Amino acid sequence: MVPMWAWADPPYRGGAVATEHPLASDAARAVMDQGGNAFDAAVAAAFVLAVVAPYHSGLGGGGFALTYQAKAKHAEVLDFREVAPKSATRDMYLKDGQVVALKSTDGPDSVAVPGAVKGYLELLAKHGRLKPARVLAPAIKLARDGFVVTPNFRRIADVRAACLSSDPDAKRLFLDAPLGATVKQPELAATLEKLARDGARAFYGKGPIAKAIAAKSKVTLEDLAAFTTRVREPLAGTYRGHRILTMPPPSAGGLAVLQTLGVMERSGPEGIALRSVAAVHTYVEALARAYSDRAKYLGDPAVVDIPLAKLSGAAYLDELKAAVPAKHVPVSTPAAAPAQQKHTTHLSVVDSEGNAAAITTTVNYLFGACVMAAGVVLNDCMDDFAMQPGEKNVYGLVTGEGNAIAPGKIPLSSMSPTLVFQEGRPDEVMLVLGAAGGPTIPTSVIQTISNVIDGHLSLARALARPRVHHQWLPDQVDLEPLALEPGTRAGLEALGHKFREVEKWGDCEAVMVDPVNGVRTASGDPRGEGAGAGQP
Repeated sequence: MVPMWAWADPPYRGGAVATEHPLASDAARAVMDQGGNAFDAAVAAAFVLAVVAPYHSGLGGGGFALTYQAKAKHAEVLDFREVAPKSATRDMYLKDGQVVALKSTDGPDSVAVPGAVKGYLELLAKHGRLKPARVLAPAIKLARDGFVVTPNFRRIADVRAACLSSDPDAKRLFLDAPLGATVKQPELAATLEKLARDGARAFYGKGPIAKAIAAKSKVTLEDLAAFTTRVREPLAGTYRGHRILTMPPPSAGGLAVLQTLGVMERSGPEGIALRSVAAVHTYVEALARAYSDRAKYLGDPAVVDIPLAKLSGAAYLDELKAAVPAKHVPVSTPAAAPAQQKHTTHLSVVDSEGNAAAITTTVNYLFGACVMAAGVVLNDCMDDFAMQPGEKNVYGLVTGEGNAIAPGKIPLSSMSPTLVFQEGRPDEVMLVLGAAGGPTIPTSVIQTISNVIDGHLSLARALARPRVHHQWLPDQVDLEPLALEPGTRAGLEALGHKFREVEKWGDCEAVMVDPVNGVRTASGDPRGEGAGAGQP
């Protein structure tokens, strides 16, 4: 039994939610106060995030929802990840065999067919209790009346200044708004009102919203009309007696979570003990092998034959553990990955009945393609494909032939919405979590789980603890400040590891249910401006 943690966040007896923005968390709590369940609350938060944090997610993006119905003891994944438009071709971002800079991240050529609207509304229709008009009301109000530009918003807009300047609406709304200004988005409010009234057909039909998207991107009306969500079985595993459910392909994140935790469990009781040379070495080597498997095996499961049962099975985890070398064996590496910019967003909800929702959603890079249509920021998720196999993307990730571009195909992802169940009680949720941060998403999830289960930390401390990351290529260990003590780092350097210090990365939002008394805590990652909220 995991011991009871000291409280570091307010305790809640009712529902609890953690999101990347306080306004989204407040909206989710308000919806639960009005009789909504975890799924109503999650959808309300997702729509609010589309208004107040368009640099991470929105109606023009897509993602994954991992849900758990406590009464039925049933979990499932709703995959509403974007797909490549029918006009997409394998070499569309190449010229003379070389990748054309920025073409897959900036502007209309980078836009994949959005799935968020259909995903959110289908989740609401299938599992929610409230009408769309009530669930979307907080987002509509914030779009119409406005929200205040925060330092985080201003910083991110400045990072993408060149890209945002290319679209007059994006420039006016996001780049020209000074710190403390109120941003009002009447076009987005009108779009949200249409969705609340007419449902997803207002977005995916032949009306003005769809026509605006088609006019500003390579996504056609036919692409929008053909988009469908996919229901999938969660990827299942265990860690020290805790049942774990996470995201299967087309995300590679869930498999990396299970593989790395599996190696850590087989290596001893320490987990990711940041003072232990042996523990960190094992963790880093396990990550490198997980990301190597990502490049070798993974892609859209409708197109690629993935040996998923083998890759997540006990025998293979034994092999991964046995393959951890006594000293690091260097691999040839491309140029260093860019600094990890915060992007994507995650929200976690547990309601008073024990239902849970973990949703990770994205427009990919900051402000997506920097293209707006009908008030909606469009994604640049085409960059998540391999421009050519073996070529790194904007996050330095290398993927293989299974992730090559093809019409209608789903790009590989790192998103890892995850549920961890109580030890010995596999039908009772203990942790609901996920993260932003591109390739660092799985590592944020892994370390939070280990910090709670192995380190017995409160949720707030588990999220705040400095992180360590490795993604196979480039062959380097990324460190947040103070992640490793000098002696630990020296010991790892003696084993052949090379390091790069990164100021901060990742944004993990989580809810925890105490195993003894059932009280909930909800925490936002201190690296961002997220916050928890809940019912007394």
